[in-house]
Amino acid sequence: MTNRQSPWVRHDWQGSAFDFHALNPAPTRALWWCTVQAPAIILGSTQQTGDVDAAAAADLGLEVVRRRSGGGAVFVHPTESVWIDITIPRDDPLFVDDVSASMLWLGDVFCEALSPWVQAETYRGEFTAGTYGRSVCFASTSPGEVFVGEHKLVGISQRRGRDGARLQCVLYRSWSPEAWVSSLTATDIREQISSLSVATISADAADIVSAVFDALPA
Repeated sequence: MTNRQSPWVRHDWQGSAFDFHALNPAPTRALWWCTVQAPAIILGSTQQTGDVDAAAAADLGLEVVRRRSGGGAVFVHPTESVWIDITIPRDDPLFVDDVSASMLWLGDVFCEALSPWVQAETYRGEFTAGTYGRSVCFASTSPGEVFVGEHKLVGISQRRGRDGARLQCVLYRSWSPEAWVSSLTATDIREQISSLSVATISADAADIVSAVFDALPA
């Protein structure tokens, strides 16, 4: 659905994290809002499966899936997180060949969209994995991601192909690491992520998504 005259199309999708990643959206200008039916841990495309204890995740009621974009694990939740994918075709002026700069425009969109609730900035430095960023997304820093001070607000990863790009974005309305970090296999990572400070927005998810959609460049 759309709510204005623009080349963008909005899709409001509900289902499992596995099913959403199984979709192969056409590389057109679109926003996909994914509301998961159950909490899940989503591994990056090259991440070691052993980073998560599958039995411990099952005990916590967590689905464990793998995405096709890179980076570390991301926790998604039916109400605590907001998951938005943005797709663009390769011939779109927003498609930037330089990977290190390819997400900057989207970070700026989020900064504008979220300005009624928080003052944030797009990170424009170099990628920094830190000690734990290759295991957990919100412990790393990538150009285009959005920060409030030193605290990540929007994590972004992308899958780029011959026809276009799919940029996958997550932010949190509340941050509850105790709901999932015990499923991580490494003790030091569990301890660090449990104390990781993440920026959040206590706004209605539908309002956040609508603000992002309205801020997309025409």
